[in-house]
Amino acid sequence: MCPSCGSGYPERSNYYDLVDVHSLGGEPEPSSNEQRLMESELVARAYERFWRPAFVRMVAGKGSASSTGGFPGEFFIHKNSLGMEDRDGPWLDLSCATGMFSRAMAGACPGDWVIGLDISRAMLDVASKRGKGYSNLLFVRADVHDIPLKDESISGVNNAGALHVYDDLEAGLAEIFRVLKPGGVYVGSTFSPATTKVRRVFAKAAGVRRFAPAVLGAWLSRIGFADYEEVSLGETFIFRARKP
Repeated sequence: MCPSCGSGYPERSNYYDLVDVHSLGGEPEPSSNEQRLMESELVARAYERFWRPAFVRMVAGKGSASSTGGFPGEFFIHKNSLGMEDRDGPWLDLSCATGMFSRAMAGACPGDWVIGLDISRAMLDVASKRGKGYSNLLFVRADVHDIPLKDESISGVNNAGALHVYDDLEAGLAEIFRVLKPGGVYVGSTFSPATTKVRRVFAKAAGVRRFAPAVLGAWLSRIGFADYEEVSLGETFIFRARKP
């Protein structure tokens, strides 16, 4: 219950649903094929073991996980880019899906809060069940374009493999910038331009946006981020930027 306006938000399956359906006039509608698939209970249950690896192979060939020896290597890059061992939280895992990174982040910093945020109920149903053993992990349902967190409240934002489905990328990046503390770090991964026609066609059919690393860097700079850097891993890349 919001103490300022009196609005109430329900708890569902051990996560908090903070999507303001009243101001939106109803539930938000998926705008692409991939967004629709993310609402599937079947996809959510198979996401970590089958769906995510298969989807990345179809869109990008050997993605970041394959290039780094699997998820542990991928998370190692994200964790160290965020500086989780050197700084205090709280931390935000944005577009967390079933909470694979969220759980790893909570385990890496047991003294800090980790918030996993996604808009898919199906994904959060699975995430909240798999994250029950972590006392410092909280899941919320919300829209990346309207993150329900205070200004300058988060030490670092992790955003793995999600930029390609955002409806309004600039609005989403502006929200990330807003919630980060000064000196806070934004780390993410996404798809770079395809090198084969098959992967270009598949990405277009799925509604996947691809980014040239330099273009994304310029976009982040325009929002206000500094010290942009990236590491290319096949047709994906992991990037890092800092809020001055």
